[in-house]
Amino acid sequence: MKLLGLRVCEHDSNFSYFDGEQLHYLKTERKYKIKHHGVVDVLKFTANNRNLAHQECQQALSNWENVIKDQWGITSKDLDEIAIVFDPWPYNLNTRNEEFFPAIENYSDFPADCKVTRVNHHYAHYLSCWPDIDMTKNPLGIIIDGFGDFGTAWTVFKNNKLIEKGSVSSHGSLGQEMNRASTFFDFKCHSLDRPGILMALQSYGKMHKEFYDFIKQFDIYSINKLFNPIFWSGEIRDNKDWIHTIHHHVTNILLNFFTKYSSSPSDQICYAGGVALNVVWNAALKKKFKNLYIPPHTNDEGLSLGAIEYLRRKHNLRKFILPNYPFCQSDEAPPTGPSSVTISKVAELLKEQKIIGWYQGNGELGPRALGNRSILADPRDNNMRDKVNEIKKRQFYRPFGCSTINPNFIESPYMLLAEPLRDNKYPAVSHVDQTCRHHTPNNNPLLKKLLINFKNQSGCDTLLNTSLNINGKPLASGLDDALELFKGCSMDGLVYGDNLYLKDD
Repeated sequence: MKLLGLRVCEHDSNFSYFDGEQLHYLKTERKYKIKHHGVVDVLKFTANNRNLAHQECQQALSNWENVIKDQWGITSKDLDEIAIVFDPWPYNLNTRNEEFFPAIENYSDFPADCKVTRVNHHYAHYLSCWPDIDMTKNPLGIIIDGFGDFGTAWTVFKNNKLIEKGSVSSHGSLGQEMNRASTFFDFKCHSLDRPGILMALQSYGKMHKEFYDFIKQFDIYSINKLFNPIFWSGEIRDNKDWIHTIHHHVTNILLNFFTKYSSSPSDQICYAGGVALNVVWNAALKKKFKNLYIPPHTNDEGLSLGAIEYLRRKHNLRKFILPNYPFCQSDEAPPTGPSSVTISKVAELLKEQKIIGWYQGNGELGPRALGNRSILADPRDNNMRDKVNEIKKRQFYRPFGCSTINPNFIESPYMLLAEPLRDNKYPAVSHVDQTCRHHTPNNNPLLKKLLINFKNQSGCDTLLNTSLNINGKPLASGLDDALELFKGCSMDGLVYGDNLYLKDD
């Protein structure tokens, strides 16, 4: 049986293809080298072509089939069934049953030469946690993002049933409000990246006690009121203090919200959706809920994995395996990994304060650099953050994460938690609030080997680790991408498999 999980629309399109034996995953931004790439340009429809005929919309939507033909040599005629996570409204398609759960069977509006099932957006987020947790035990699921189907802001699943959901129009959306709040600052980036930048900037603000005492009345059911700027206006104030105070209160809102549905701090909880990329809120939740699981693909790039899991359950197939998860992008992998000699040489270069690009295996799922598509540097250099920010072309106030073998850091396989730094040993990765977004590389033996070698040579157990790209571009997905980045910036070296490229060569 051949099955396809599919997320198209305007951003972060991704495909999960089961060929009858093995599961394959593709995020199209890596293939087409466009950050947040969407197979279908929804803006073209919403802005200019509201009156497009149904047939024209169908023709535009059929672009998705070119992807699987080029990537895997198949068409929809070769598939037994497709499960899609899809927004029909921009394409003038029928929006019947928009409040459906868990799926619409025989979904005829989507162009394909096989059966199509449309899976609920938030349910697909929940199901996408399957590589990290035993979903047969029906763990609690909490999904929070910008919006799902029919303007759903958040959803709670218990015993595999939908038990409550929030409305964007009635309650407000945490994801959307963070995006709107970012418009009060001069962020020149894709709108989907703004909340993450705002998360960094808010740390430069101060708690405004009077305002904080006022907003404590707002909870998950009044997010739209919490972010209403009218409550902050009336005198000259620093907007960084505004968002810092709100951001702090959201921590309490989320803790109360999770507590409402969790009977015990030891409950297993699947948490997903774009809001789960916020490492500050995640850290507070993880401190209270020890068995909180957040997948690396927590944003929309995990939706096809949830869709394919829906089909697996439906057809009673054995549990899927993603080879080398989470390093399973369908991109270019070097023919060999680095030798011990190469690893030792790279550790020596890093000890000498060199900045090194590190490209190994297949790319990682999700937006965080987990050591296969990384830029690495010594975090002890006070000037290193500015040097790497110059390469990345990012705002000065944005912090860098790290990969570490320091046993004092809690386990964080996907760099989705912020950890307080107990001293100032790593100034290049220490944020203004004395925290660091960290990665523990037990899921990456090659990077761990490099860290051990670096520690043996330098005495330091931690490396600055940021993604192998520049601001506004996707992660490198091939040697050509990596070399273009290397030659166009002040990076000192690049390791591709066992090949080491240096600027002096």
